[in-house]
Amino acid sequence: MTSFHTAAGKIFAIGAVVAAVAMSLLTLVWLDRRPRTHDAHIYADTAALAPDVSGRILHLYVHDGQRVHRGDVLVDIDPEPFELRVRQARAQVDALQAQIQLSTRQIASQTSGAEAASTQVGKARAQLALAHDTRERIEPLLGQGFITMQQLDEARANERTAKAAFEASIEESAQAHQAIADTQSLLAQLHGAEAAQGLAERDLRNTRLVAPFDGQIAGLEIAEGSYASAGSPLFTLIDTERWYAVADFRETELRNIRIGSAATVWLMADTGHPLKGHVESLSGGVRPDDEGAPGLPIVERSLKWVIVAQRFPVRVLLDAPIPDDLHIGETASVLVRQNVH
Repeated sequence: MTSFHTAAGKIFAIGAVVAAVAMSLLTLVWLDRRPRTHDAHIYADTAALAPDVSGRILHLYVHDGQRVHRGDVLVDIDPEPFELRVRQARAQVDALQAQIQLSTRQIASQTSGAEAASTQVGKARAQLALAHDTRERIEPLLGQGFITMQQLDEARANERTAKAAFEASIEESAQAHQAIADTQSLLAQLHGAEAAQGLAERDLRNTRLVAPFDGQIAGLEIAEGSYASAGSPLFTLIDTERWYAVADFRETELRNIRIGSAATVWLMADTGHPLKGHVESLSGGVRPDDEGAPGLPIVERSLKWVIVAQRFPVRVLLDAPIPDDLHIGETASVLVRQNVH
């Protein structure tokens, strides 16, 4: 009887060990197929809104925490200096356009004069040719007694006069063509003035800062009357249309995480209402310890003197509907379900 109990006890003990091992293996398989981490936080894309122009803030239409929609007016900067610049630029454009019109009329008149001078050159050329031919035709007749020396001298004088008139008409024609004004320089100045006008009008439009997307105002620490500097952020706009959970998973778990894998997110502040999402991206790398690699995220891999597996950020996009009370930086836990093919 005692030996029976001893054998039964051994069998029970062996069974318990086998069951424990089996449960451990099943647990490891389950955990391997469903990576989970408590090292996660809530995140949303943000835009640091800065004006393109500098000036005094006349109107501030928002307050910290306010929700706004795309196209809503957020800030008005004093437009008066920019309106004056637009007027100045438009006046410069108008002046150049008037100058070009005047030059165009002058060119038309000068062109007519040049054309008339060219006509005179043609007439003088014909007169010279006629005087030359006449002189050559009658010159042999002097020896035969058909003309007098006086007639030959008159023909030669007519030829010299015609030649002088022809040379004078050529010079007048050249001067007339050189007098024609060139508007290319004025046109170049006009293009520059029009560009300056466009920039002035753009600056005037940019005195009004509008919301580029639906979101929530954060980090507002200014008031009306403050001076806004171009390029310096006034506040932050959180994109509330897309929320993420950024979770750091150990490098040994990445092989079981794929783009599009379903995920569940628990907020520390509300563990009773899990959020659904899917993996949108896996980080391609992190910044190695003591090495410079601009643009890569920094994830510590050491715990005092203990070296642990490197962790890589995995971005989980939360599926709609998204709660209205999410906050960037909230602590979260993330579980990813491995895709089964």
